[in-house]
Amino acid sequence: MNHLFRNIRNSLLVNEKFKLPLEVSIDFNPQISQIYITLFQENINSLRWGSKKETLEKTIQRIIFKLKSNPKFQYFNVSSSDDCKLMFEIVTKEYPCNIRNLTTMRMNSPNRFESGVNGFKYKCENVTRFFMPSDGYTKSIMSVNQLLNYMSKQCGIAKKTNKISERVHLMRREDIEYIFIESRAYVTYKDEVLELERGYPKSELDFSKDIMYDKTIKSLDWLVKNMNDDGSFLYYYDPYLNTIVDDIHPKMIDPLYNNILRHSGGTVSLIRGYEISGSKLYLEKAKESIEFLLSTFKTHTYKKEFACYPFFNQKSKLGGAGIGLIAMMHYYLQTGDECYRKQLDGLVRHILSRVDKAGEMLGYYIHPKFNDAKALLNPSDEVKKELFSFYYPGEALLGLALYYHHIQNIDKVLKEDIRLKSEMALDFLVNVRPIKYDYMFEPLPADAWLMQAIEEWVKVDGLKKQSYIDFVFDDTKAMFEHMYTDKNTKLNNKDYIGGFYYDYGEHVYHDASRCEGVVSAYYLAKYLKDDAKASWIMKNMLLSAKGLMKTFHNEKSVYAHKEPKRAVNSFRFKLTRQWIRVDSVQHASCFFARLHQVI
Repeated sequence: MNHLFRNIRNSLLVNEKFKLPLEVSIDFNPQISQIYITLFQENINSLRWGSKKETLEKTIQRIIFKLKSNPKFQYFNVSSSDDCKLMFEIVTKEYPCNIRNLTTMRMNSPNRFESGVNGFKYKCENVTRFFMPSDGYTKSIMSVNQLLNYMSKQCGIAKKTNKISERVHLMRREDIEYIFIESRAYVTYKDEVLELERGYPKSELDFSKDIMYDKTIKSLDWLVKNMNDDGSFLYYYDPYLNTIVDDIHPKMIDPLYNNILRHSGGTVSLIRGYEISGSKLYLEKAKESIEFLLSTFKTHTYKKEFACYPFFNQKSKLGGAGIGLIAMMHYYLQTGDECYRKQLDGLVRHILSRVDKAGEMLGYYIHPKFNDAKALLNPSDEVKKELFSFYYPGEALLGLALYYHHIQNIDKVLKEDIRLKSEMALDFLVNVRPIKYDYMFEPLPADAWLMQAIEEWVKVDGLKKQSYIDFVFDDTKAMFEHMYTDKNTKLNNKDYIGGFYYDYGEHVYHDASRCEGVVSAYYLAKYLKDDAKASWIMKNMLLSAKGLMKTFHNEKSVYAHKEPKRAVNSFRFKLTRQWIRVDSVQHASCFFARLHQVI
């Protein structure tokens, strides 16, 4: 393929017809082999043209002519392989599609849309258009709704309505002919030609401790690079739209939405980075981020003693106090610095104040839609259910466990209160919650924070309860039973391996947050000296680690981005969904940092 790209680039530069190199062997079928060549360059909108003539050579000649005829062509530095990247994609397969039954949920459906793997040839108002397979990746598309909304804009259907749901309906119902297509695609990176898989360069087959360490450190450096002057992190970046305005919160008064839980998670990541690297830069930046956290604190009293809590986005969440406590405790563990002792004590008292007589931990202290935005001191069962969270109690209990284990000179009364209420809360979560909130449980567990909390609490005398231990390993087993493996995936979705699903067949969840629970289960198994269980966990956990690595943005995978350097070294949301959020980086780096210490 190097010879092909060399001749394409040369023909783009000079007034000579493209000649097909003798060394190139590409199966070309004049009936189906639509070809697109795309030019990508930093800070310039991509330029693309597609064609299909009677021969491969004439097809490429036509494309080159049309590219050079475009007024935008002059802005591309085609002579530089560093600046201008070329992409070549050829349709290799066509097969029927029933658009009304298009799905991403059924693995064996003949109408399955696999983003980045298949695309469409579709005819609307006598114009044939192509959604190339690589467009799933380069256009940041994952779901059927995203796909049909995008195509509605290409063929003019979108002009009929501003509602995405109506556009999707029209694309399924209008008189449009659809055919599935598949392709082979290649893109240049400097002087290399990279074959693409699902739109991104084929992942390196090697997975080692050194590779994992390298990517973990790079992702932490991305967090540092994307810290604001006030100590907060860049919350969100969409490389496709090249925007930092969160797609989920575009109408807020402040479009640069932030989240204090994910902020504190970023702090934990930096300290994990210090653990594995020894670089004091991460500690310094973690301290800056803690100072931002402290700027959100408000105070009250618990048993006539000082208590404090984060108040952010008009809310005070149990999880905000919990992860804030976790972050500050990790800083304390690495430095021994007691400069935040007052706030640590205050967070602990606040969390204890949120445990009711039954052991249920109340998810919110303040919520703008309840109790006139005043403190929720004795909420009804109805309010508790409306404000129920799977994640916040585990986050709070992990913070309490770290404090209980490691802070020096804890007041005896406070320490006993921590132990008593933590045990009550653990008993509620493990034994009562599955009954009281049974309708909220999904087949794929998601309570990784509680798994981490139990890892710590079982080390306390009297709390190594079998029910707690069973919870961790049962959730781990359920995750592995809802994992894609080489036995339940097909050829076109082998990059699903190691990721999770709620219902078999749906798009994969390469989920680092769940992986944090799994790695905690591994540490628990080792603590309990259950080597067989630890080995079982490690075997499956490594599959998840390798799968998660496929969401890492390296220098080669950002070829289609408007500003490639902004995304390099981050972890994106999904295989093709380009979104980057602080927690997509934070959870991955924390998981890999803990895994790095045991492989």
